[in-house]
Amino acid sequence: MGTTKIDADHAYSPSKWSHRFNDSEKVIESHVQALTKGTKSARTTLPCLLNWAVDSKSSFSDHAIDIYLPSNAIQLLPNIDAIKPKAIFVYLHGGYWQFFSRNESAFMAQVMSEAQILTAVIGYPIAPHATIDQIVTCVEQALVKILEWAMKLSIKVFICGHSAGGHLAATLLLINWKNKYNIDHETFGGFFLISGVFDLVPLVSTYINIPLGMTIAAAKNQSPLHRDSNDYWSALKHVPILCVHAQYDSPTFHEQNRQYGSCLEKNGFNNVQTIQFDNFDHFDIIEQLEIRDQPLTTMILKLIDECT
Repeated sequence: MGTTKIDADHAYSPSKWSHRFNDSEKVIESHVQALTKGTKSARTTLPCLLNWAVDSKSSFSDHAIDIYLPSNAIQLLPNIDAIKPKAIFVYLHGGYWQFFSRNESAFMAQVMSEAQILTAVIGYPIAPHATIDQIVTCVEQALVKILEWAMKLSIKVFICGHSAGGHLAATLLLINWKNKYNIDHETFGGFFLISGVFDLVPLVSTYINIPLGMTIAAAKNQSPLHRDSNDYWSALKHVPILCVHAQYDSPTFHEQNRQYGSCLEKNGFNNVQTIQFDNFDHFDIIEQLEIRDQPLTTMILKLIDECT
């Protein structure tokens, strides 16, 4: 193993940079426990519809959506089309496209429910059972179902992704939804990209790529930072986009987040905010969403209020 590979492995290992724990394994353990506990609580206390299949013929595991409703919607079930929340909050989990699932990804649903916002957690197949191209396609297919439902309800969809989920959320800006699916751009309310990775090429030589098996060409093609400006759907140029990283993310995550915010602005997106949240690391920055009065939660809820 060469020095360059050691450096890259370290730079793209978020648990090595946390200020809260000396042991990187404890960082991950704490994160998994927090997300799992929050999701179990949401499933216990909220009306929810789990395992909404994206494609009943799909052979992929976890290719489904979990829906968490505002608590006052329970009397309307099972007629979900009668439910009229303020908005839909879509969440795409992280885990470097090889870890996590819907079972740990609804930790914010209680807070959203209290704000009359419906939460839709997108599950997707992970490596080594799916390639990066297949994962991106599965997420696109899942969002189509949510967007079509939102159009029926005349409400907006806000898409949030953390880490690898931030990457997957960013790929959704590369689709002309009107031409491909007849979905109006007004259906999109905003994008919240939290500690995302937008250039996958540096990952090819790291341990992260062992289950993914990406070539440089595949990594470049699925990197929003490497895509031509013409690939972006210009109809979304006015949509609010938050590009957020944590103070205790690694410098490579800081750089990628800033570069992507700048890339979006250069490509004509005029409602982009690139923000660093101090005193947080890669993991507790997203854990904030379980608590109403945390700064990231407050910022997102305020933006949703302003756009609905």
